[in-house]
Amino acid sequence: MAARKKSSSLEQRLDALRGDLEALQTDMKGLAGGVGDAAQARLNEMLRNTEDMADQITSQVEDWTNDNAETLREQVREQPLFACAVAMGIGALLGAILLRR
Repeated sequence: MAARKKSSSLEQRLDALRGDLEALQTDMKGLAGGVGDAAQARLNEMLRNTEDMADQITSQVEDWTNDNAETLREQVREQPLFACAVAMGIGALLGAILLRR
């Protein structure tokens, strides 16, 4: 009878251990899902911030270009031959670089 008590006690402990392992497994699955959701939310936030920054930079570049385009136009109107010479020089330089390959 003592052997039966030990066997019964051992089975109870094993059952309790199985229950604890199942609870731990369930908790780990929930934790993994929560971490994945948090990472996805953070990634989405970073993408939105990056898009906002890109829009701001684009706007700033457009403003700078528009402001300086008028200055360039004035320079070309005042010195058209110099502007043509510079354009030809840049074209020749780019042509030499591209033909080297």
